[in-house]
Amino acid sequence: MKKIFFSLAIFSMMLQSCSKETMSEQNDMLKVSNLTTVTSNDLLGSWDLSKMTADTLVDLNDDGSASTNLLSETSCFNNMDITFNSDGTFISTNATMSFESGTEANKFSCMGDRIDQGDWEVRNDSLIMTLLINNVTYIHKKAIELGSNTFGFEVSKLESNLYVNDPGNTQASEIRILALEYTKR
Repeated sequence: MKKIFFSLAIFSMMLQSCSKETMSEQNDMLKVSNLTTVTSNDLLGSWDLSKMTADTLVDLNDDGSASTNLLSETSCFNNMDITFNSDGTFISTNATMSFESGTEANKFSCMGDRIDQGDWEVRNDSLIMTLLINNVTYIHKKAIELGSNTFGFEVSKLESNLYVNDPGNTQASEIRILALEYTKR
């Protein structure tokens, strides 16, 4: 069996998205608008992953009931968090998983947590992060959706392909967009 390590990091960007209806409803409550600008001060502090939504139904826990809410499908993401420090550094805890392709159940398993760290800044309502993963430096720029005590962003399949070598025919292969949301501690 071919094991694929599936690193889900806030910035390793993996699985998530909201439907257009959900996103437009959320946009009504977001701070990001033509009138308000997101600043670094808005993100300072510690944040816990509170939502992870895929654009398609998946059944990661093999209970026969698929969902777009990945947090209800596995406890692998329970420890995911990020802390933005005032000195321009961050540290995040990210889930690491394994998907095995095949014709039988496409097994999924949690592999533990990974700690990532690097530098961050906010520019033009976007979060820009520089981090080192497996000896490769990545620079990510994500448009931020900011609520009163939450922030979020979307991750596309193209972005996640930078980190994930999905062999296809796995439980997560059909996911094209993920929406991640973090809540301030």
